[in-house]
Amino acid sequence: MNTLDRIVRVLPLVLPLALVAPLVSPTQVQAAAQNGEDGSDSEEQTYDYGARVKIEVRMEDGTVVKHRGEMRSFGNEWRFEFDGADHHHALTLNASGEEGDKKLEVTLAYERDGMAVIAPYKDTYPVRKRQSLWTQDGKLAIALTFIPTKFEREDTSRDDKEKIDPGDSDDPLGGNLFK
Repeated sequence: MNTLDRIVRVLPLVLPLALVAPLVSPTQVQAAAQNGEDGSDSEEQTYDYGARVKIEVRMEDGTVVKHRGEMRSFGNEWRFEFDGADHHHALTLNASGEEGDKKLEVTLAYERDGMAVIAPYKDTYPVRKRQSLWTQDGKLAIALTFIPTKFEREDTSRDDKEKIDPGDSDDPLGGNLFK
């Protein structure tokens, strides 16, 4: 068998393989080649930037109620509810800021026992320093301390949190089918 016969016999196998091989390459390699990148993975941000919040409410009788909370991201409204000094407190905070900022723009509102005590109020708060807001009559104060923090993002690609209960009556294949 000469060389020409071998090439003719192998050609029907090699030609389709040569045409299909570029389609099988990973999409990341193709995207990197199209963008002119060297294929190195660029790190995606895997955290949200927010703040841990220390809340202190000084009541009219001098009693101080303390609470700690987390604002897991800026730009969202966060509501902190807690009990203390025989009252139910609710503080709504919305802060805006970027990583590395020394001051935050904060909007706060305060309710006690379901009644609005402080209407939404906007102010600038320093990072890592305690700042107080007093009412006009000087009887009530709210002190806030914002400590910037990076919070890990939760993996939302899979929803394993709600698993099917084996005794679920809505399952069409549940139970014995041959009764």
